[in-house]
Amino acid sequence: MSDRIIKINKLIREQLGQIINKEIELPLGTIITITKVTTAKDLRQANVFVSILPDEQIREAMKTLIREAKALRNWLNEKIVLRNIPKLRFHLDEEEKKAMEIDELLNNLK
Repeated sequence: MSDRIIKINKLIREQLGQIINKEIELPLGTIITITKVTTAKDLRQANVFVSILPDEQIREAMKTLIREAKALRNWLNEKIVLRNIPKLRFHLDEEEKKAMEIDELLNNLK
């Protein structure tokens, strides 16, 4: 992965996190954290991996992110200077949950 793409991923992750916290209306008590962004080399698409708490709000929060993807892209366009702002595709990042489950299993073995 090129340095340029790495910088773009970081910039999108930071700016999108701020935009979601300020502009998107989520159910009360819902926390969304962007864990990773992977942008295609041609900048046409970015996969945005998110962690959502509490678990009961995952479905509603994902629906909101998907519904607001176009608006989020427009807000990103105002904050980031790029020729093309990539199309955003949201994915639930379950790596953290899996790591916690493994940690719990290991603790139970002791």
